[in-house]
Amino acid sequence: MSLLDRGPEVVTVYPAVRAADGYGGTQPGPGEPILLRVRVMPAGSDEATEDGYLTGTTYRVYARTLPAGPWSRVEWRGQIWAVVGEVERFGGTRRTAFDVATIRKRGAAHGERGPGS
Repeated sequence: MSLLDRGPEVVTVYPAVRAADGYGGTQPGPGEPILLRVRVMPAGSDEATEDGYLTGTTYRVYARTLPAGPWSRVEWRGQIWAVVGEVERFGGTRRTAFDVATIRKRGAAHGERGPGS
């Protein structure tokens, strides 16, 4: 499926790795960046502002393989996005298998702070 192999968007994925927390334990931290060509499509909006407008837009990232998870960070179009939940892996043949991740914009407005923020 060339749609998965030559996506029109470029994202940088920072997979989560174990990092020292400074207290003798570990916590999720950003791994080495991986540049991917993907397809990104809107998934929906579900958060309202005080004016009543929906602003919590989420997107779905489609790729042949997506090395991401719940603590991973994605950079897309100059903005930082958090991966929501686990990456969905769709099997099949080697030619048709693909991964899908839901991403949501990270920021102080949502009270989200994580590795590399």
